[in-house]
Amino acid sequence: MTKVKFLLVLLSLLALAGCTPEYNWRELSVADDRAAVLFPSRVQTEQRTIRVEGVELVFSLTSAAVDQSVFSVGYAPLSPTLDSAQTERLVRAFAVALAARVGQPLAPQALNGDVFELESVVAGQASRLMGRVLTHRGMLIQVVVSGPKKSLSKENAVEFMRSLVLR
Repeated sequence: MTKVKFLLVLLSLLALAGCTPEYNWRELSVADDRAAVLFPSRVQTEQRTIRVEGVELVFSLTSAAVDQSVFSVGYAPLSPTLDSAQTERLVRAFAVALAARVGQPLAPQALNGDVFELESVVAGQASRLMGRVLTHRGMLIQVVVSGPKKSLSKENAVEFMRSLVLR
């Protein structure tokens, strides 16, 4: 009888281990509560001061990783003294940097705050990067998911990108 109980407990533990989802989606507030997004796992946030297009920004990056894929939202408050041309140059600089990261030309929709997708080969693996750069209520927001195609499904990448809700 104890062998049967042991086997039942072992089978239960194996079943539970098999049910542990690789993606455990959770909604988090980002960009000083100006947006919310679904992350697939536990996040980390880092912050540093950067200079882009001659403008000093306090840039925060909240990110989560699943296997070799990274899901992130970067954001920086914009000074109210910036004019629309300066803001457009910042959006362009962030979008260009994403495209350069994978050695691809800038997608035209990237400058309109729309989602864009770039494909490349990283470390010998076919990879995808989906991104979106926009401004909202005085905040520059950059949403990015990237990783090898074999482990980052298009469905999970799209799920992350679509989950962004501006508040």
